[in-house]
Order: sequence, then structure tokens, then C-alpha cells
Amino acid sequence: MRTQRIDQEIFDILKRQFNRGKGESRHEKKQKGTFSAQSNFIHAKNTFETYRQQSKAFAKYARETLGVRKLNDLKLIDVGKWLEYRQGCGDSPSTLKTRAAAIAKILRCSSTDFGFKCPIRRSEDIKRSRYQVKMDDRLDEEKQFDIITIAKGTGMRRVELQRLKPEQLKIRNGQAFITGVHGKNGLIRTVPVLKEYNDAVIAIIKKCETEKMFPKKIPTYIDIHSYRGEYAKLMYDQILADKKEKGEEIKLDYHTRGAVKISLDRTIAGEVSKTLGHKRVGVTVTHYLKHHFA
Repeated sequence: MRTQRIDQEIFDILKRQFNRGKGESRHEKKQKGTFSAQSNFIHAKNTFETYRQQSKAFAKYARETLGVRKLNDLKLIDVGKWLEYRQGCGDSPSTLKTRAAAIAKILRCSSTDFGFKCPIRRSEDIKRSRYQVKMDDRLDEEKQFDIITIAKGTGMRRVELQRLKPEQLKIRNGQAFITGVHGKNGLIRTVPVLKEYNDAVIAIIKKCETEKMFPKKIPTYIDIHSYRGEYAKLMYDQILADKKEKGEEIKLDYHTRGAVKISLDRTIAGEVSKTLGHKRVGVTVTHYLKHHFA
């Protein structure tokens, strides 16, 4: 079937943006103050693929619902109508924000120009990784043992696990570390393996005979985010126990607000945050530690 004109126009724009941006560091541009969300560049392949997926959904809506077949006939308010429709379909605030960002990149405008205000994402509304969902029924823990064990033992993101190579494993005095982990915002970190998973992770990685640990795409029904939460909690407890054993002072000087109130040691929470690849302690506490300690 022949590709519709608006679909092809959108794809061509995204492809040009990706060709211009690949190989350049978005992180360096941010540091130099030359990065703009409205720039004509896409730096990461994942971003390109995500925006392509969202743009295809929008193009279908524009053709079939609005009768728009050429990009020149598109109005910014049309994007707002689509976002309202998607919100009515049950899209989460984060999904709506991604959809808006994708079309804003194509049209080189701000997502606020669509006349649609994305709802605020509240942590208490997040269901995935905290409650049993239908997708969880597909998980065969025995079949996916290696992925789950390394995910639980390292707290790495899905994309980081997908890139993992056996040579990244380093062992110091019996303790396993995953080195050279490329995370968000250009951050590169070394990840300590949890003590209780240490031997299992070493064994799994050492037996690997392929260039990458997981050559095939990690299934979406494996809830990697929940394993990051488990890792964060266990790593916090591990660091806490080590400090107590050394007789170091524990200060409960970080207090959360809202419905779930807990008090944590800010320094330990900061170490956990760094291990997970986050710059801000608040992100780690809100999305990982807060609900695991509640």
C-alpha cells in the first residue's frame, strides 16, 4: 500500500533531523547553552524511533478524522484536538507529553502552541511497577531468569541492559561492578551489584558467549522499572547497614511530602541516586524509594 503524503512528509522531516543530529552530543550542547528543544536536530536513535511511532499515530488521525493529507494544511489546533482525543482514550500524562513533544519537534514549535495543557503527572496515579497489571501475566520468570537477575542486581534501565556487554563486568575483591554504563543526559557511571545477587550476576555474565548479553529485544512485559525500585531500596539498606557497622552517624534529614511521608538519610539517598543514574535525589526518592519504604 502506498504511503500517504502526510506520513511521508513527516518521516522525511524526522529523518533529516536525525541525520543532522546523530553523532553530535546533546549533552555537550546543553552544557554550552546551544541546545534548544525546537532545534532541527535529533541526536538519539531511540528518540527518532519514538517520535516516528508517535507521528504515525498522529498522521493516521489527521487523515481519517480531520481529512488532512498534506502537512501544509495542518493547523496547530489540529494537534491539540488529537491530544484531547488521546487523553479521552486514557493516555497517561507522560504519554501525552511524549506525543506532544514528537509533533512539536516535527513542526519546530513549542508543545504549548497546540492549545492543549498536558495534565500534571502525579506519582500516586502511577500504576505500572506498583500494582499487578494484565501485562504481568505474560512473564515467565524461569525463562527470563538471566535478564531478571541482572536487572534486580544492578538496577539498570532497559536500554542500558540492552547495551550490556560481558566486558563491562569488573570484579574487585569479590565485589562485582558494571562499568561504562551510559545513562541519560550523557552520564557514564559504574554500577555496584547488590551483594545478594553478586555471585549470580557474575556467573550469568561469565557464561555469555555473545557480543551483547541480550542480543534480542528485552520484552516489554518484563517490568524493568519495578526492579530498579527494588534495587534502590535494597541498595539503600545495604549502604545503611555498612555505615552502621562502621559506627557512622545516620541522619534522617530528608523528609518527603504528600500522602506518603518517610524520612531518609540524604547522603545515602544521594549515593543510591547516583548509582541509578539520576542527578536529583528527589527523583529517586519520589519514583523509587518513597513507595518501597511506605
